[in-house]
Amino acid sequence: MRDYAIMSRTVWSGIMNYMKASAQNAEAIKPWSFREEKAALTILVFSTSIQGLKEQSLVFDQLNQLLGENNWTIDLDDVDKVLRVVSTPGNQQKIINILNLYRFSCEVMGFT
Repeated sequence: MRDYAIMSRTVWSGIMNYMKASAQNAEAIKPWSFREEKAALTILVFSTSIQGLKEQSLVFDQLNQLLGENNWTIDLDDVDKVLRVVSTPGNQQKIINILNLYRFSCEVMGFT
């Protein structure tokens, strides 16, 4: 006759381990390079010549493709029409190139 109490503990132990592993956030089970990349994210700040929503819509798709949705904003009420981007510093030149492609000026103001 089988000892169902032992089998039951083994099954429950496996279920609990599975639940603990699945409860971890995505960062915990991704490779280390993902964690290092996330740690390298910073806020890049640019001064632009974009004047309104119509001009902003020209660069909308390319910035979303490069940076992802909700990772950039343009403050059209600011005198400098500030573009704020959450990204790695390595994307700085790519962002400038996208805006220059549409003949907008884009200068680095800094990053935090």
